[in-house]
Amino acid sequence: MTPLTVIAIGVVLLLALAGLQTSGSIFGQGILSAFTPLVGIMVLAAAGQALVIGTGGIDLSVPSAITVVGIIMLKFPDGQDSMLAQAIIVSLIAVILMGLTNGILVEIFGLNSLVVTLAVGMLAIGFARLYRGQILNVSSVPPLLVEFSGNNVAGISFILIASFVLAGFATFVTWMTVSGRRLVASSASVAAGTLVGLKARFYRILAYVLAAVLYGVGGILLSGLLRTPDLTIGAPYLLAPIVAVVLGGAVLTGGRVSFVATVCGALFVSLLTLNLQVAGLTGGAPDLVQGLVLALGLTMVFLLRDKKVLRSLRSRRNAGGNEALLQGSVH
Repeated sequence: MTPLTVIAIGVVLLLALAGLQTSGSIFGQGILSAFTPLVGIMVLAAAGQALVIGTGGIDLSVPSAITVVGIIMLKFPDGQDSMLAQAIIVSLIAVILMGLTNGILVEIFGLNSLVVTLAVGMLAIGFARLYRGQILNVSSVPPLLVEFSGNNVAGISFILIASFVLAGFATFVTWMTVSGRRLVASSASVAAGTLVGLKARFYRILAYVLAAVLYGVGGILLSGLLRTPDLTIGAPYLLAPIVAVVLGGAVLTGGRVSFVATVCGALFVSLLTLNLQVAGLTGGAPDLVQGLVLALGLTMVFLLRDKKVLRSLRSRRNAGGNEALLQGSVH
């Protein structure tokens, strides 16, 4: 049984549980139109995190990137549709600079990814706060962005549909194109990539930049959903994307990641959060559960990937059982 199979079963079970808790209303257009766009944004954040985890790093700047984009989308266009395109460009430039800084410090200078991404995120938030200044409570992102982010088909958000298409495209690129295979090979091992003539450092830095772009796109769409994004807009995306990627079968030491499995992981995390909210568990409960799921997910991936460990545990158990039988027969 693969991690993808396990997480797919988990998604089905959580979906059934949500249906029972809401008496089936979760499948109504009202709840779907509010829930599915958040799932789509989680998929984008998890896909970006998957790129970084594929290099053996972890990106803790995700909440900061999303928050910075939210501040820019609220402040820069001043609610005018005519300034929306410029605001999107400025937002993407900001996150690209964050991703580039992360990649250079980690891959060129050899610094720890956890420390670097956390520090870069804090610096970015500091600059964004200074830029934001005082904003009136009536301020809002451009109406055109609000309208686009809220569009859906039978309750299924355009954001979710777009995130699924993006995951499929990413899978095609990494498996079927030369550049994608080079990115995967460089992410798995710098030494191996360099030996076969790849610019491994370049591709690994590119992974951080592409991840930041995905965070930025998610932040733009989330700003449209919230209309008036605040300084906490990115808070839910610190641990959850990591959990989603790990549940998808990725290992934190790096290597190939499955974007399809990551999508399933994002669905699992989103449905888990929804079930906790429906059950009335708020505050620190979701974070506690996500932490437990992350630990269990890491254990599951380790056991499923390393068949030798399972065989060793079974042989020890059988040996212990046989020894007990022998001792019993002697007595």
